[in-house]
Amino acid sequence: MFTIQSCFAEEYLYILNDGCILDLYSRAEEFFQDTPVYVVKDPHGLLLRFEIKHPEYECENLSKETYQKILKVEQFLAKMNNPAIIEVHINEISKERCNNLKKWEISTLIANEIESVILKPKGMIAREKIHSVGFGEFLPPKNTSNNGGKLPNRVDIMILCDVNGE
Repeated sequence: MFTIQSCFAEEYLYILNDGCILDLYSRAEEFFQDTPVYVVKDPHGLLLRFEIKHPEYECENLSKETYQKILKVEQFLAKMNNPAIIEVHINEISKERCNNLKKWEISTLIANEIESVILKPKGMIAREKIHSVGFGEFLPPKNTSNNGGKLPNRVDIMILCDVNGE
C-alpha cells in the first residue's frame, strides 16, 4: 500500500487500487438499500449522500432523522480502513435562525456536529480517519438521476480510495 503526505499535519491518506471503488460501491449498495442514503461513485472514491431537510434547526441540534442516518453511516465506516471526509452543503434556508449565520457557517456547524457523533467517546472510528468541512452554498448540487437528484441541503460523506482522481 502506498501513502502520500496529506495536508492534515502528521496524518496520511491511503491510496488503494482501482478495485477499491467498485468493491466499496457494491458493499455500500447492499448496506444502504432501503435507506435514504444514496451511494454514488466518484473519481476519488465513494460518496454517501443524504438530504438535510431543515438545516436552520440542525445547526443547534441534529434532528432524530439525521442522527439515525449518521449512525448507519458510522456502522459502514467502521468496517473499513479508508479515510472519509464529511461535507455539508447548505443552499436553501427557509427561516432565519442560528443567530443569522451565513450558509457556510451553518454547514460548518452541522459538519462538526456530525463529526462529533461519529467520533463520540469509545466510538468505532479512529480520529485520524475522519475530517469535516462545511461548504455552504459554494458547491451546488448537480441534478443527475444517479446521484440522488437535486438535494440543495445535503451531507456528502466521501470515502477516499484515490486522492489522484479528477
